[in-house]
Amino acid sequence: MENKIWHGLGVSAGHAAGPTWYLKGFQAETAGETSQVSSIEEERVRLQQAVLRTEQNLTGLEEKVRAEQGEEVAQIFVAHKLLLSDPSFIGEAYQRLEKGQLNAEQVLREVAGEAVQMLQSLEDPYFQERAVDVQDVLGQLLKNLQNVQDDVSDLFPQSGNYIVLADELTPAQTIALPKDRVLGFIVRQGGKTSHAAILARTYGIPALVGVTDGWGDLTAQKWLELDGEEGWVQSSAENQVIFANTDAGDEVISGENSLLQGMILAANIGSPGDLSLVRKFKAQGIGLYRTEFLFMGEELPSEEDQLEAYRQVIDDCSPHLTVIRTLDIGGDKKAPALNLPQEKNPFLGVRALRFTLRRPELFRQQLRAIWRASAAGPTAVMFPMIATPEELEEAKENLWAAREEVLQAGYEIGGLQVGMMIEIPSAAWLADKLASLVDFFSIGTNDLTQYMLAADRENPELAELNQPYHPAVLGMIARVSQASLKKGIWTGICGEAGGDPLLAPFFKAVGIKELSMAPGSLAKVRTALGKMEMSLEEQETLVKSVLACARTSEVIKVLQSSKTS
Repeated sequence: MENKIWHGLGVSAGHAAGPTWYLKGFQAETAGETSQVSSIEEERVRLQQAVLRTEQNLTGLEEKVRAEQGEEVAQIFVAHKLLLSDPSFIGEAYQRLEKGQLNAEQVLREVAGEAVQMLQSLEDPYFQERAVDVQDVLGQLLKNLQNVQDDVSDLFPQSGNYIVLADELTPAQTIALPKDRVLGFIVRQGGKTSHAAILARTYGIPALVGVTDGWGDLTAQKWLELDGEEGWVQSSAENQVIFANTDAGDEVISGENSLLQGMILAANIGSPGDLSLVRKFKAQGIGLYRTEFLFMGEELPSEEDQLEAYRQVIDDCSPHLTVIRTLDIGGDKKAPALNLPQEKNPFLGVRALRFTLRRPELFRQQLRAIWRASAAGPTAVMFPMIATPEELEEAKENLWAAREEVLQAGYEIGGLQVGMMIEIPSAAWLADKLASLVDFFSIGTNDLTQYMLAADRENPELAELNQPYHPAVLGMIARVSQASLKKGIWTGICGEAGGDPLLAPFFKAVGIKELSMAPGSLAKVRTALGKMEMSLEEQETLVKSVLACARTSEVIKVLQSSKTS
């Protein structure tokens, strides 16, 4: 009997097969439908409390994923929080409550339904898919009104690997699922820029969305096979389990003229829990180990807590290098236990190294833990948000003092490369001077772009401006890389741009030695570099062409044309 095939939009490449698990969504359309309106004041209070709880939940998710996964994923929750302060959404709901004819649930569904209808009527696919944001926030508000708790991690089977089917898959649900046991996603609704699609690509999980025809039959299947690039799913034989093909590009790594030669493809991680993805996607080490996750609780971690978290990653990744970034708190990252003061402009305030230099006991404790963990394998430490040579020198003084404290306590240590992040234009401009003080640079393209273009990366109105293709940003990256090469040190990229296949050949051509990215991006970057054979002369031409551009659109055209040359 021929297998039945369903079609959808492939949004995250990869091939997978296995048993299915159907995530049944919260019934938002009926929540509170039969409840009576007690009083206008009580309904207003209920809505206020639901909005407050939803905002608190979103803030917690935003800070968690920013610490563990980076800015792109965190922006999902920033966008959701903006809806909670949108006058045309929550403000309108409060106004309609004053009429006293509907309860809070009914008012929210009414206002959200109108917003969804308006967004879906627009021709731009981006705005059409933002209707999902409204539905996500509506669902959370209704759950909080109804005091419904539906922890997906508790619902997911305790053992085994599954293809997840869902009518809708919210960001919170996606993040809560054990990614190392999810074979693939099949979602009835959504598009290529939907949050489920973005997260699937981040985690390197094959995914289809928009599978509407025959959805009832599909969810009844116990075993399925899917292709997240071609966009199909079919019934599968029992006991056939296929994990996502993560070996894309492996066959061309050894190519004599491959751009992969001499280029290290590493992973950005936020906790030891990401190690399964590091192994799955064959990262050549850790280019950015974010340590903020340790400081997000109500209590600060001890030196022993930190030691265990660092040593576990170093040991697992050996003989590859693990680059540990010291605490980058402040700005867009909050930590309850640190009781950070409110600042008018936190991105330009006391954040990252500026903060830890003001808390030497906290800073020294982390440095001691890193020194002790370095005995487990190749380790590097890097300091974030360096603006001046004086800051770097003070950070290094603390580092060497911590080393002495560890040795005097009788602990074993290993070698430690010392690096700094290039995120501030002043550091990029002084790269030739700073290079003599460190073993390597790591360029954080998210902040470098933000500060170069004076464009808040959290402001969706500035999304078109805040992107790493800007010729000024790429020109500064080229300057930093050339300065490091002259001084005999290496430079890596650890911002979101590191996982962009379109930029990878340019980075290679300007002398970048390491690209570090979300583990799910490794296969596509490996493939992009492996399939492009460019001579040194062609690489020089690419760099000159990019640096000759004055507009972002011109840069993108040059990069796209280089793919076909």
